[in-house]
Amino acid sequence: MVVDAPLSPDGRRRGLAAALLNVSGLGAGYIYLGLWARAVGAWLVTLAVVLAANALNASDTALFWSGVYVVWLAAMVADGRRLGRRPADVRTLFARRSRRWLPPAVAAALLVLVATGLAIHRGTPADELAKAERAHADGDCERARVHYDRAAAGRYEFTLSQAVADARAGRVSCRFLLNAEAAADREAFTEAIADYNIYLNRHDGEPPWPGAEARLVELRLAYADMLLAEDTGEGYAGYQTAFEQYLTVRDEHGEVPGAEEVPARLDAMYDAATAPMADGRPCQTLTALEALLPLPETREAPAADELAGRAEGALPDALYACGEGRYADEQYTEAREVLERMVGDYPEDERADRASELLIAIEIGLAQGGSPGELPPPTAAGSAPGSSVTVEIVNDSPEPLEVLYSGAETGTARVEACDGCTTHTDVLEGFGGSGCTTDLDRPALTLELPPGSYEFVVRARSDTSVTPFYGSWALAAGTAYSDCYYISESSFGF
Repeated sequence: MVVDAPLSPDGRRRGLAAALLNVSGLGAGYIYLGLWARAVGAWLVTLAVVLAANALNASDTALFWSGVYVVWLAAMVADGRRLGRRPADVRTLFARRSRRWLPPAVAAALLVLVATGLAIHRGTPADELAKAERAHADGDCERARVHYDRAAAGRYEFTLSQAVADARAGRVSCRFLLNAEAAADREAFTEAIADYNIYLNRHDGEPPWPGAEARLVELRLAYADMLLAEDTGEGYAGYQTAFEQYLTVRDEHGEVPGAEEVPARLDAMYDAATAPMADGRPCQTLTALEALLPLPETREAPAADELAGRAEGALPDALYACGEGRYADEQYTEAREVLERMVGDYPEDERADRASELLIAIEIGLAQGGSPGELPPPTAAGSAPGSSVTVEIVNDSPEPLEVLYSGAETGTARVEACDGCTTHTDVLEGFGGSGCTTDLDRPALTLELPPGSYEFVVRARSDTSVTPFYGSWALAAGTAYSDCYYISESSFGF
């Protein structure tokens, strides 16, 4: 039967000393016991743990890494205690009496070194973080970033100092702030506003720099002002975005300096929309007003209803002036589109009749510019009462004819189709040949007009393949005119 020898007081002391010295994490207890191979192994494991902690940003997960450290240190403490309690005769050569002082001295030196280094490494990030936060609070992120970089250096991760993690977070916040200001310098306002929003949200609206929200308001207002100033003549979609910026300032930053300017800015928005009208650019005003009309659909707010209502009230003026201006510039297609809206949407407006006359003149202008046939002056067929003029138009075609005229009087008329008439196959000069020569009872209309110069167009609206005819006529007072029109294979005859 084998009986373990009782543990001596020296063994207890050695075990306790080795355990306590191994708390250093550098195997100081092993050195105390003279177990150098184990000490080197402890160094290598500790180095691996420290390198992993630095690489994996251990300060972000301090609880986990604290557990790793504790487990490793507990293992060394237990191992040191166990080895220290063994009988002296199994210890290494370094336990000889002549050199017994060396291991404890080295172990103690390592313990002091570790304690000092840890204190320094934990204190440096905290000092640099404090400097960074002071600069950040002043809005000087350029200077703050230098100190954040120093505090967040990877060599401090193994200390598990919260200052390291805070420095990394502060550095990210400053990056958004610096990016926002760089974008603002380029007038890339959407990017700047987005970065400021991220910056504020990272700190739940209470960032280190207290001036951030006021700066965001300033950028929103500057962006809206820029959108309203971008008068390209092609469109004003920016009005809706500008309106969104103004209301966001009012609703989300109402207590910030600058928000009180929003009501005046909304008035200025309407003034900016209608300003081109006074400068002879009504079509620009029209597109701006059209951008204001749908505001209530995109934002439910009294301000949206008010602006849209004001725009609706000014729209008839802009429609008429724009259509009239485009007609004067011979932009007939664009003028027709605007004036048709004017007549269709505001038939009770006092200018609706004049707009209708312009639409007739536009149709004449379009026909004239579209390679029409030549419509010679009508044939004088007698006298008209007083100083008036009568023009009889006879339809010898199977298509209804539309007559448009503009001059001393403007209007349009329709002559019904001739039931017994056909399309002729020859192109006749004047009234010879078969066109308009039979005794059929043909439809006709008679226009009574003031004398003067006129432009006439005759066309078959139901068949767009029929070429319209255009003529410029001088109609003399007291004269009755009459002509008959028919359709040939490729043109009107007369």
